[in-house]
Amino acid sequence: MEWIYFSPHLDDVALSCGGLVWEQRRAGQAVSIWTLCAGDPPPGALSPFADSLHARWQTGADAVRLRRQEDIAACAELEADYRHLNVPDCIYRRGEVSQQALYASESDIFGELKPEEELRVDRLSAMLLEELPEAAALVCPLTVGGHVDHRLTRASVEKAHHAQRHAGWELWYYADYPYIRDEPQALASLAPSLAWNMHTYLLSEDGLQAWLRAVTAYASQISTFWQDLEPMRADLSAYAHQSGGVHLWQRKESWNEQAF
Repeated sequence: MEWIYFSPHLDDVALSCGGLVWEQRRAGQAVSIWTLCAGDPPPGALSPFADSLHARWQTGADAVRLRRQEDIAACAELEADYRHLNVPDCIYRRGEVSQQALYASESDIFGELKPEEELRVDRLSAMLLEELPEAAALVCPLTVGGHVDHRLTRASVEKAHHAQRHAGWELWYYADYPYIRDEPQALASLAPSLAWNMHTYLLSEDGLQAWLRAVTAYASQISTFWQDLEPMRADLSAYAHQSGGVHLWQRKESWNEQAF
């Protein structure tokens, strides 16, 4: 069975479970990473918030192209296939009628999806129904941290899965790192005795090193969470060791899908 990991942005899967992707590939499994928000910004001026992020990333207006290159390099480290979908990052999206930025601040991107994004969820789920293989393990974010693009990704995958329950699809979830580092209590509701089963996958030292190399490839994004590479390596190594490997979650069959 092919494993397909859904990444909201051009780094989330590598950050959250890159070591597991590498281990699965080394075990001979087919693994690909589909990044939803990898599309170019629409024409026209960007919001001041988007411009400020480009300045911090030191990418200028070429941010998306450079980030796609970083992702290709990271996927090579993980030995995984990749696919870049054409949804713009939330910092670029505009209202279809107002043409105003939908998410124009830090607080906006960690809030709820705007109501007009429901149509985007419908379109994405329809595309997934058309293009996903008949049998696959689909792995999407739990949305720890509440980023709107993580919510968009989970909602789209769950909607497709719900519509196609008879197909040979397994639905899995990963904890969004590094948000889970700052919100460890967020997983309390996933106790195995309740609605979820947790599966732990052991990680070799080679797998950890591949994970670190993959995250290092996202040079423009390190400053989002760390001052430089050394704290990143220390944090990610500690997370992997404390977790005893990499965890994925599945809902028990008797429970309906619901927001995390």
